[in-house]
Order: sequence, then C-alpha cells, then structure tokens
Amino acid sequence: MTPYEILVALTIHVFVPLAGITLYALVCRKAVQDGASRVFLGELFFLFFVYGGWVVVILTSIFWVWSGMASLGTFFLLFAAPLLLVPVAIHLYKIRRRSRIHLRAFLASIAYYPLLACSLGVVFLLPQ
Repeated sequence: MTPYEILVALTIHVFVPLAGITLYALVCRKAVQDGASRVFLGELFFLFFVYGGWVVVILTSIFWVWSGMASLGTFFLLFAAPLLLVPVAIHLYKIRRRSRIHLRAFLASIAYYPLLACSLGVVFLLPQ
C-alpha cells in the first residue's frame, strides 16, 4: 500500500467518522442547553449516522476501492434507513417548534427522501 492509499483510507474510514462524532457532540451540547430530551439526542444520532454513512459511501466510491462493507452500507442507506426515518420524522414533526435544532433535525429527516430520489436519478441518468 502506498502512503497516498493509506492517507485516503485513514481519511475516509477514521477521520471523517471522527469529525462526524465531534460535530454530533457539539450539536448535542447545544441541544442539551436548549432542553433536548434523550429521545431527541438518539434521533439526532441516527440522522448523523445516516448522513455520515452517505458521506463515507460517496468518498469510498470516488477515492477508494468498493468492498462488501460498502455494499452493505449502501443497502442499509437505500432500503432500511428510509423506513427507519419515518417514525423519526413523525416524532420530530411534533417537536419541531421547541428550538432551531429541533426544526433543523426535522428538516434533515424529511430532506432524506428527495435527496435519495435525486441521487438515484443522477446515478441512473449519468452515462457510465
């Protein structure tokens, strides 16, 4: 493995997830100050997990070698995440007016569906 390949692998599989966890912790700190519940923090973690998963899958497809783990992650993001986001979006709809963070989490939960449709459209419409 060349040093470049090692750097790419570390960036995609270590530094990007660490950045996501750090950002999640910062957002949680602000959310707790705004009076967020543990349920909301769990839903927020799931949103970070899903969107972070897309970042890792996209970076893997562009800069790294596709693998079985990337395929499993993509399968989860295409088929399981949309179903699991439905109850999250419904709950976040009910509490969206509590703070700006609650509203943004709700918007992120419903934005997943058009973003998924657009990304699938791009994949199928772009020439190979």
